[in-house]
Amino acid sequence: MSIDRTSSVKPVNTVQQRETNETQTQKTRQETATTANSTNVTLSGSQTKLMQAGANDINMERVEKLKTAIRNGELKMDTGKIADALINEAKSYLQSK
Repeated sequence: MSIDRTSSVKPVNTVQQRETNETQTQKTRQETATTANSTNVTLSGSQTKLMQAGANDINMERVEKLKTAIRNGELKMDTGKIADALINEAKSYLQSK
């Protein structure tokens, strides 16, 4: 069995020419000029503290205890409590719509 090529291969899409450095420089200048008119925002001290990464966000001792309990098969969960929380969350979501 032989296969003869009947037509030349053509690209699906044409290739776009890359922009020259001069065009890119002009775009950068325009973007710089645009950002010069931006708004400045000042955060309060409380907001700044909230945005800082801190070790106080996660109780690592509690996390390690949970990991150990899961690994050993000793973690007990109250499925009724979880189900109630899911139902309350769904109700809250539906009421907000």
